[in-house]
Amino acid sequence: MRTIAVLNYKGGVGKTTFTISTSQALAMSGFRVLAIDNDSQHHLSLLLDEDGQRPLSIRDIYRSSVGVAGKKLMDSIVETNLRNFHVIPSHAELSGHDIRDPYILQKAIGYCSLNRFYDFILIDNSPGIDLLQETALHAADEIFVPTELSYFAVNGIIELHRILAKRFRDCCSITKIIANGYRGTNKHDEYLEALKSLYPEKITETYIPYDTVFDTCMKEQKTLFIHKLFSKAAAHYLKLIHELFDLDEKKVWEQVCDVKQSQLRNEARQRIFDQQKKGQAQGGGPEGEENSKLKLHFQRQTESDDNPFFKNSRY
Repeated sequence: MRTIAVLNYKGGVGKTTFTISTSQALAMSGFRVLAIDNDSQHHLSLLLDEDGQRPLSIRDIYRSSVGVAGKKLMDSIVETNLRNFHVIPSHAELSGHDIRDPYILQKAIGYCSLNRFYDFILIDNSPGIDLLQETALHAADEIFVPTELSYFAVNGIIELHRILAKRFRDCCSITKIIANGYRGTNKHDEYLEALKSLYPEKITETYIPYDTVFDTCMKEQKTLFIHKLFSKAAAHYLKLIHELFDLDEKKVWEQVCDVKQSQLRNEARQRIFDQQKKGQAQGGGPEGEENSKLKLHFQRQTESDDNPFFKNSRY
């Protein structure tokens, strides 16, 4: 099992989008994936059904002793609408003050032997490095850094690298830096080359292009590789996971396509069932609704004093 902390000193660089997209791609490729939302903004948790009950979160794990934390970790895992992809949600009041032991997440994962259930754990983090991120670093084996291509973003990675080397020598280190939101401009190419010169062994060859499809998928709670598989974003992400995890690109594509078709069939079947239930509740759909109105009309006519049948009747 590989445990990966998705981290960046700067905010708004696409960490959550990267965590979601990578997790979904891995799950659709046949791997068992757990994503942990370690951010008080809890954007990753929006993947879950809003009507579903989520009594426990990562905050409950942090506020517990080791034995109890392990049980709460297992109880906090929630299924998504995608097979093999589970999430531990966050909480809006999550903060570093909730953490009594910075090794608690590492201990809870070991206590539960999650390696029996998952191939990958991805931990999505808020910007910066405080006690929350430190807890993720102790639990992780490596760090992935999604980044924008801008002056402040490049400086943020330099600062992140310096802090990790100074304060967290015993923790995992940065293994991959992923350029995100690439637009193909001269400026973006300059910053990309700057990163390659600074960290030649860490920059992925595959970049993630700017694409509005990410916002669309999040807003509509759609899965990128099911509903927007032929977008440039999906194509680049499938190529990226091939690079990050040394997977067979052709096999991944075939598996993702198979899952896509199966998922779409299930969704279509579910829509039919929902429509049938709705129709039954309304009296059998539009025709049933019309029949109900007609019955009500005749009933009112029958009870009316102006009913011609009653007027001509001898009774």
